[in-house]
Amino acid sequence: MPIILNTEKRHLWTRVIIAGMYIALTIGGATMVYPFLLMVSGATKSSVDAYDFDIVPRYWYDNDMLYRKYVEEKYNEHFGTYSANSDVDVFSFKDVASPHACRPALGADWSEFTSGPTPTHFFLLGASMAKNNQNVPENLRAFRTELGRQCGGDIRALRRDFGLDIPNWMSLLLPYEALLDRNYQRVATPFMNEVYRFKSVCKPQDRIYVSCDRRYGQYVELIKKYNRSIETYNKLNGTAHRAFAELSLSARAPSSPGEGEDWESFVREFLNPQFISVDQSARPGFARFLERKYGTIDKVDKMYGSAEAGGYHGFDSVPFPADRAHPSAALTDLLDFLKDRDLLRGDALGVDTPEIRWRTFLQSKYATAAMVGQAHGRTYADFATVRLPQTEADHSYCLNNAGALRLHFLTRNFSMVFEYILLYGRGIRNTVIYCLLSILVALLVNPIAAYALSRYNLRGQYKILLFLIATMAFPSVVTMIPNFLLLKDLGLLNTFAALILPGMANGYAIFLLKGFFDSLPRELYEAADIDGATEWHKFWIVTMALSKPILAVIALNAFIAAYSNFMMAFIVCQDESMWTLMVWLFRLQAFAGQGVVFASLIVASVPTLIMFLFCQNLIIRGIVVPTEK
Repeated sequence: MPIILNTEKRHLWTRVIIAGMYIALTIGGATMVYPFLLMVSGATKSSVDAYDFDIVPRYWYDNDMLYRKYVEEKYNEHFGTYSANSDVDVFSFKDVASPHACRPALGADWSEFTSGPTPTHFFLLGASMAKNNQNVPENLRAFRTELGRQCGGDIRALRRDFGLDIPNWMSLLLPYEALLDRNYQRVATPFMNEVYRFKSVCKPQDRIYVSCDRRYGQYVELIKKYNRSIETYNKLNGTAHRAFAELSLSARAPSSPGEGEDWESFVREFLNPQFISVDQSARPGFARFLERKYGTIDKVDKMYGSAEAGGYHGFDSVPFPADRAHPSAALTDLLDFLKDRDLLRGDALGVDTPEIRWRTFLQSKYATAAMVGQAHGRTYADFATVRLPQTEADHSYCLNNAGALRLHFLTRNFSMVFEYILLYGRGIRNTVIYCLLSILVALLVNPIAAYALSRYNLRGQYKILLFLIATMAFPSVVTMIPNFLLLKDLGLLNTFAALILPGMANGYAIFLLKGFFDSLPRELYEAADIDGATEWHKFWIVTMALSKPILAVIALNAFIAAYSNFMMAFIVCQDESMWTLMVWLFRLQAFAGQGVVFASLIVASVPTLIMFLFCQNLIIRGIVVPTEK
């Protein structure tokens, strides 16, 4: 009998009440959907916009936010790298402002300049590292894919061929390069050789050109005689700079004594040797340096490993080391020789940096700084004031590829989740086996127990049923320790039996099934007895065939219990080879960023949603049919 009669529905107040109920239900639905939409939106974000609580991420319609996300990924989520290689001091990527749009001529010149051959020590590889591995950037993922292809996806082959001691593919990271540090050198290992091969073929827009000018300005600012005052620097050197960031590292020492001394000290003691050139006119001084250090040429051959090739004829035949990237005795001697002001004159030193090559390129194309400024829409007093247009180029690339970047940021966190669960262990395989076995056991044990309670008037069956229902009063965590100790004594830890046996019989499922079986017509069983059917036929052909709706409910509950099982699965299966998907995702959430955590939650909920969609008709029938009967 309905609560509101049809005659009552015609009254105004009744309609108002019904309308209010619908409004309340709509508001209640909205309060449930809104947090979910926030989580979906958060699953596409990173550190720079993680705390923007909006349903539609800002980078979908705000180019400034899109630019911040782009430079955040390109500069490896390290704002110090962005500040060190640009003219902007920031303490967070949230503070990054979009630069002025560059003229087409500037973009064309930069594209022409970067398309040519570039030494690998001139730039860092962008989008290749992540802070605490929170988000796997594009180039790091591409590098893993490349090594995976070479090793056939076998982590053991990777360890063997490249000498790496890593547990899995997600632990494969690109090394940090301190290219501007004086003592930075890379070891010539198969892995580092592959890193630099990969780096040498990267796309020009993925390069982060190191700024030697910026490092030089920071060095001069810390010199005691200037006391961090640009006014003092201008007064002592007769210049008119507004900040130390405007200083530039010239190819040769400046003619001004003060600037020349600063330049020479920086080059001799602080600049990485890969950026330094020494004139051949300094070879006699290098020969005297070696003679004073080793005494005999035989010791030089022994240290340099040149004896097998015939050795050197004398100290004056020893060249400057060509390889200044890898550690060697020759490079150590060169570094010491650079500091020797008696044997090496300052005018024999030269510098080759990205800024110098950029200025040389523009000078050969435009001849004068004024012509460069006219083409680029800038004002240049001379070529020394020309800077690398790295931020402008980043901004231009971001705007020209806005659609592709938005799609990339939309799927980036999900790609990391899928990469993690596919490359890490056997989580998917274990989860599929665990869920299938749990469903199979639940559909076998629980119906048999419920059938016995429904078909036969057992002595004390209500006490048995009360006992089964009483198990619902105790949370599962209460039985974890006894179950663990029992499984340990039986020697079943780290097996599928340890996962399945504790939940094989479920009191609620037996109670639910018994109620459904009781609703089935008794005449069916009497007719089956007359036809001579066995008990198995009556159970399988009559009872189970008519109980598909409630069996679907039991199967869905068994699937959800197995799929979402984390704590018990982690306790009884501590071996990584037996970890289920929930355990792997929990470990991912321990180090991943907030966006990746949200993405993992959405991915984890998809199988349950699909299972419910496929079974919803049977579930509704399982709820409605017993009520109708």
